[in-house]
Amino acid sequence: MNLHCREKCGAFAQQGSLLLSPAQQALCKVRTEVMEVTRSMLDRSNAHFLLWPPCVEVQRCSGCCNTKNLKCVPVLTHTRYLQVMKIQYANKRPVYDKAVVSISDHVECQTTSALAKVSPPHPPARTHPRPPPRPPSRPSKKRRKQRNRISKAAMRAMLM
Repeated sequence: MNLHCREKCGAFAQQGSLLLSPAQQALCKVRTEVMEVTRSMLDRSNAHFLLWPPCVEVQRCSGCCNTKNLKCVPVLTHTRYLQVMKIQYANKRPVYDKAVVSISDHVECQTTSALAKVSPPHPPARTHPRPPPRPPSRPSKKRRKQRNRISKAAMRAMLM
């Protein structure tokens, strides 16, 4: 490697025509990953709808821990609620509704024995305080009309 490359390339070294950089171990830490938003996250009994967006970014523990006997696991998680669009087709036309799905982000990771059971690592896994309840979904226009008719009928019955 010549002096010019040492000054300009920093940590890079040149060997022949290849530009090389030193390998860095991927330590156990939280990283951004892409996760598919599946229909089962919203409704396991109905497969006749789509969700948008089809995937989101989540935080996950990953990395290597020097030996196969160790693994990178979360010790702190946080539940996030995401608003997605639920798309159903009625009479060959799309019907759009807002929906909420929950995902779990990893917040803190640690290296632990791969031989350990699936039980939480010691100290026990911590989670943030209970998340707020899901916002109530707004009933459809048809349901609101039905509810109003029922309410009006009940009021009439009470007045008679």
